[in-house]
Amino acid sequence: MKPLRRAVVVLPVAVGMLVSCVPRSPAQLTVFDPANYQENLASAVRALEQINNQVRQLQNQVLVIQRMDQNLLRLGSTISPDLQRTLGDIQAQLRAGEGIAMRLQATQSGYERLFPREVSASISTDDVLRNAKSRWDEEYAALRRAALLQGQVSDNIEGDARLLADAMARSTNAAGALEVAQAGNELTGLSVKQSLQLQGLLAVQQRAHAFARARDLATEEEARQRFKSFVGTGSAYGGAR
Repeated sequence: MKPLRRAVVVLPVAVGMLVSCVPRSPAQLTVFDPANYQENLASAVRALEQINNQVRQLQNQVLVIQRMDQNLLRLGSTISPDLQRTLGDIQAQLRAGEGIAMRLQATQSGYERLFPREVSASISTDDVLRNAKSRWDEEYAALRRAALLQGQVSDNIEGDARLLADAMARSTNAAGALEVAQAGNELTGLSVKQSLQLQGLLAVQQRAHAFARARDLATEEEARQRFKSFVGTGSAYGGAR
């Protein structure tokens, strides 16, 4: 019995030693490879850098789109209606009054009627008085038109100052290219409006001055013709010899 009992005791120990000596499978082994680790780490860094580059590209594209959108923004309002209104007021003053219209054809026909180049030697006193009254009326109308337009221009100065400040603010605060262009166009429009306003004012002032000078010349010519008709050849005043 003792040999059998000894065998029963020794067998498990031997089996355990044999099992411990059997090599493990590759799945059960943990092996650290420094070269492979560094390669994997470098690949991860490169992938991360590529992702960062893509993110930056997307951000730049977003900025470009935003700038494009800003360049397409239009001004919220415009000073064009105010400019058109004031120009309309000036044109109304140019057409106002009962004198000869500020037009080429009307000026030509009216001027020749009131200030003829030649005066008939047989002009009567009634004709002289009638012509003098017509010329005085026309000169009065021309001066009145000039005075009214001067008042209109003076009234527009305050409005132009407000429009100029508004246009400058729009130009300064413009966010995109379209807003800048529109603001610049408004400043140009205001400058053109003021030039047209000045041209109209000079036109009516020169019209009044020209008609006043023409009236003097016409009056002198009529007086000369009347004097010639009165004096005649002078024979009536010569004494008999």
